[in-house]
Amino acid sequence: MKSAGAVGSVAVVGSSVALTSACSSDEPSESNGAGGADANVPAGDVPVGSGTVVDETYVVTQPKEGEFYAFSSVCTHQGCQVRTVTEDKITCPCHSSQFSTTTGEVLTGPATEPLAEYSVSDSDGTLTISGK
Repeated sequence: MKSAGAVGSVAVVGSSVALTSACSSDEPSESNGAGGADANVPAGDVPVGSGTVVDETYVVTQPKEGEFYAFSSVCTHQGCQVRTVTEDKITCPCHSSQFSTTTGEVLTGPATEPLAEYSVSDSDGTLTISGK
């Protein structure tokens, strides 16, 4: 019985460490965004009514067919990497901040600043994301 409790404690500690490291500030911040580097992604890799994270730098959304938007994938609250994208919101897994898929504006906090926005161009089915 005691060994099962110890194993449970280790799992909780390990889980805490993973959550803490996911919220570290080692990721690019909103002020330096993606560092100005362009990225390319096939348009087909961005699902309609959702989106995808590219190079752990950008989140590209396609709320409606052929309508693409790009933002920093780093949450403005504590620098966590956003992961979940639906038709109308981008959600940070660390503290559940939500951002608009079309403007990057904060929908629900604790974040108070919008995601940095980038331009997206489509050329023959390849999206190019670049700084504004």
